[in-house]
Amino acid sequence: MNEPAFSGLSRLVNRVERVFKSKLYSDSVLVLKVLLYLDKFVSNFVKISIPLLIIIFLIRGLVNGTFIPYSVTFIVNALRDLGGNELYLGISLLVLSGVLFAITEIALMAYFKKLTRSIVALKEHIVNIVVNMRKRVQDNPEDLVGKIASDVDFVVWNINAVLTTLLPNLFTTLTALITLYSFEYTIGLVATATTLPYLLYAEAYARRVDEYRALERKTYAQSLVYIKDTVYGVSTGEGVKRILGEWEYSVNKILWLDRYYFTLSFITALFSTSTLALMASREVTEGKLSIGGLSGLIYASVTAHFGMLNAMWALCIQGQTVTALRRILNYMQTKETSAETVQLVLVTK
Repeated sequence: MNEPAFSGLSRLVNRVERVFKSKLYSDSVLVLKVLLYLDKFVSNFVKISIPLLIIIFLIRGLVNGTFIPYSVTFIVNALRDLGGNELYLGISLLVLSGVLFAITEIALMAYFKKLTRSIVALKEHIVNIVVNMRKRVQDNPEDLVGKIASDVDFVVWNINAVLTTLLPNLFTTLTALITLYSFEYTIGLVATATTLPYLLYAEAYARRVDEYRALERKTYAQSLVYIKDTVYGVSTGEGVKRILGEWEYSVNKILWLDRYYFTLSFITALFSTSTLALMASREVTEGKLSIGGLSGLIYASVTAHFGMLNAMWALCIQGQTVTALRRILNYMQTKETSAETVQLVLVTK
């Protein structure tokens, strides 16, 4: 990536972050930078794999948010009116949905192959940095082992979890909300408003989880070395007990934050869908909505809320990932800069 453009983007990001003070925003920008960084090591990771992922999950979002709610509507109306055409149309939509899911699942393999290649490429790159800088830069060996053996896997698989959870659920939410507007405009407005609290829950989660994930990553990296030393008889095992105790403390804190997010989100989802169901029932009694329309609307509202719940959970996962991201990026950028400086000095001499 062009350095002046990169620094200009960083300044713009920092300015927007100061205005909005959003942790989710700054975390998302960092993940985007890492994806662009991965493109240096894995050809076409961003240019081909990410657009492919977006197309696949747009299709799945359309299936979950529109095709299935309308298939439910057609089938229920057909059973009520004992008509055959709507029944066949509803079943056809379900069959088409299954075919699209199967095709997109096979297409995902192209993305996952790039993902595993990025893990190998990043580890090889860091190992090369270590070999080239061994005599000039001394690092904490315990932490360095953690960066290579653990953090790279953690970061790449978590970025994958963010993308493969955020994109399908966000697209599903958007298409489900559009479907709700097509059934009844007022209900669509209420559904849209009631999906916003998940964003606030995720923001609060991301602001708290950083410190605990930083401690968890640090202690996990150290435990790898302490356990190896204990197994080989180099140490007595006292260090392992202390480090694992710190690791347990940090993980328990993260698990409590998980419970906070899901408790508030499930309450919001079920309360909101109940409200929308009551509004839709009134539309049926007034003759403005069919029974099939009620069924499809309830399905779409549940889909929209649980889609948004899962999409924002992906941003919570992202909040856990940025600590390890910074550990790797800071190490690589610092060492790459140091290597370039040494090479410049040698050339000058």
